[in-house]
Amino acid sequence: MDKYDYITVTTLEEKARLEKLIKYMMDNNINEDLLEYKERYNNICKYLVAKDKYLQIEKNIGDIKSKLEELYKKKDECEVDNLLLEETLLTKFNTDTSGKYRNILYEDIKLVSDKEDKNMLYTIFEKENEYSKLLAKRSKLKNIINKDKYPNTYETLINQDILIEKQEELLNNIFLLENNIKIEREKQQKLEDSVMTIPILKILYEFWIVDSYDPTKVNKSKIFSDNRTLVNYKNGIYEQEKEKKKEEKFPEIKESTKEDKLISNLNLPDIDEDVFINIDGKNYIK
Repeated sequence: MDKYDYITVTTLEEKARLEKLIKYMMDNNINEDLLEYKERYNNICKYLVAKDKYLQIEKNIGDIKSKLEELYKKKDECEVDNLLLEETLLTKFNTDTSGKYRNILYEDIKLVSDKEDKNMLYTIFEKENEYSKLLAKRSKLKNIINKDKYPNTYETLINQDILIEKQEELLNNIFLLENNIKIEREKQQKLEDSVMTIPILKILYEFWIVDSYDPTKVNKSKIFSDNRTLVNYKNGIYEQEKEKKKEEKFPEIKESTKEDKLISNLNLPDIDEDVFINIDGKNYIK
């Protein structure tokens, strides 16, 4: 068995190591450091359970965001349609006024002598595409419009209501999904807080997941992230051992590199290469 087979570089690997170690110690009535190992094991389990929940929530948020993207596209389409509705309404007003204001500029509306026409022009001239603003504008128009004087405008205004009101459900769905994301983020924050204890942070510090075990200095947003650096080092050790075996068969003069020194001097957490425990006939590094 290669001596590096049981170097743990992830919390999940460490959990498996501790399970075997604790079982062996209990089976053989070895009490030295047993409580410490059990406490370490419990802290790792607490962290991994929280991490699984956190990642599941992150997946849920991803699903919600996908649904939101579809609704946002529909909302954009509705806003384009709203401009077309506004253009149609203005066209009907020009029909009702025999086109005498067809080319009028906004700054010239103040010169219109007909008071009703002036009020209608000020309200109808500026086009709205956003639902709430459009709704407010249409409500104002209904309050001031003379349906006998502007029959085409009034009929269009009423008929377009159905198309505009349909957007309310869409916007409500968007609001609900956005609120769901906020709720899910709050759940994640509670999970982050649940593992912000010094014993757990010390373990995460060993595995290079956080850069401190002081809760006030830890970046909580990264606490459930995977740090592949240790894994890469372990893989590098494997490769180095393979090359070493090849060199033993076929000796070759080779200068040591900076990387070789880094790997050979690596002190992995809680690993004592000189102390072995026999489990199932195999020597595991304690």
